Amino acid sequence: MTQTDQPTAKTRTVTIFGGNSATDGSEAYVFARRLGALLAEAGFEVLNGGYDGTMKASSRSAKEAGGFTIGVTCPSMITDGRNPLKHNSYLDLVLPAPDMLARINIMMRLSGGFVVLDGGTGTLCELGIVWEHVNKSFIPPRPIVLAGRSWDGLLDLMSSYRESSVRHVHRAESPEQVVAILTEHAVRGTRIRNAGKHSFGFNDMTATVARLREIMDRFVARRDWQRFHDPKNLSASIAIEAAELMEHFQWLRSDQLDDLRDDEKKMAEIREELADVLAYVLSFAGTMGIDLASALAGKMERNESKYPADQYRGHFELS
Repeated sequence: MTQTDQPTAKTRTVTIFGGNSATDGSEAYVFARRLGALLAEAGFEVLNGGYDGTMKASSRSAKEAGGFTIGVTCPSMITDGRNPLKHNSYLDLVLPAPDMLARINIMMRLSGGFVVLDGGTGTLCELGIVWEHVNKSFIPPRPIVLAGRSWDGLLDLMSSYRESSVRHVHRAESPEQVVAILTEHAVRGTRIRNAGKHSFGFNDMTATVARLREIMDRFVARRDWQRFHDPKNLSASIAIEAAELMEHFQWLRSDQLDDLRDDEKKMAEIREELADVLAYVLSFAGTMGIDLASALAGKMERNESKYPADQYRGHFELS
């Protein structure tokens, strides 16, 4: 049965940690594919890092089985060298995180259980952080299932060091065993309980220019407004919305600005006007084929040369 992105107290969400390099047909990929399907059929939401390898494998099979899939991405750090790496296409909900530690934290807080497949240093890091939080009761106890060959012997080693450290950690050899363990031990309702307590959503720290443009492009396309969004109309719209923004400051003295910032109604109106300006700027850039990030970077580089900091610090003179 297909779930929705509105969790309830009965929603069971499970995070699958695993490597990005597993290829279709490999042992790790096949394991993740089977696991994703079984988890969905058992009523679990499948949450992972949102990219390729075992993440894509588990998301794909869970979605094909009618389940709900979530990807926690990190566009500011996970790139192809220039641009944010694109998440896989089998996700119902994408939550961008500002950095890698925040990403792990989001996955940890929203999940009632964890599965750790074969992976590299990233997966090892995720396991270590989650294990420490569960072991030290920094989060309420929930099961950690080690299901990859990478972890052979780890459970025995940690148990010999401190037996209590493995009380919530399980070993599984098959996807069926993983699901059986999670069915018995996974915590329910963690996503709904944590969604309002932590900032997992869309903000300046998590958004990318590409994502903002995608939102605008989709909005315009769904209304068939492309014919109206030509450079002439969009440039005029930018000027009009900027003028409406200026109206909020007309006749204000500098010493009145602090009062304006404390006026919630006025600030809401200012945010609306600023959002309108940004929306038209994004559409204009798309229509003209302008890459905003590189345009800004290039402009600031020229400004650095035009206005050397040691000469213009604290004052500005037109040249």
